[in-house]
Amino acid sequence: MSTDPLPAQPRLSVPLEVYYFDTDAGGVVHNIAYLRMVEIARTQLAAALGWSLEEMNRTGLVPVVARTEIDYLKPARLGDRLTVTAELTLLEKIRFLIHFEIASAAQPDLIFIRCTQTMVTVKLPGGRPQRVPPAWRDAYPQLIAP
Repeated sequence: MSTDPLPAQPRLSVPLEVYYFDTDAGGVVHNIAYLRMVEIARTQLAAALGWSLEEMNRTGLVPVVARTEIDYLKPARLGDRLTVTAELTLLEKIRFLIHFEIASAAQPDLIFIRCTQTMVTVKLPGGRPQRVPPAWRDAYPQLIAP
């Protein structure tokens, strides 16, 4: 993991726009497109927390999605400008949770989806479970599960 200091809050927001390939024939965002947007935000959050793609490649320590829970609240549409917010919310020994919201950039109270992903830290190759990054436990003790 990077030795740079971690941000005070393990949270970040990513601006995105809905493109044609994100939608169906009616101009409504596909459910799989929301998961791609979540993936973008999760990857950027990990990098902001010192766990970049380069670091994952170098160490073989990677986060793997174990569970995704998603609530589709309202449909986003072609051309909408969105804000995808990702926040690390819980740390366990080998698992951690990230909460996401995808909202309208113009109307932040207009939330299209809420999502929680349970991630498992593994070592590649082989996929053996590993502890979550110690730097996260040190920086965010309030997130450690009792």
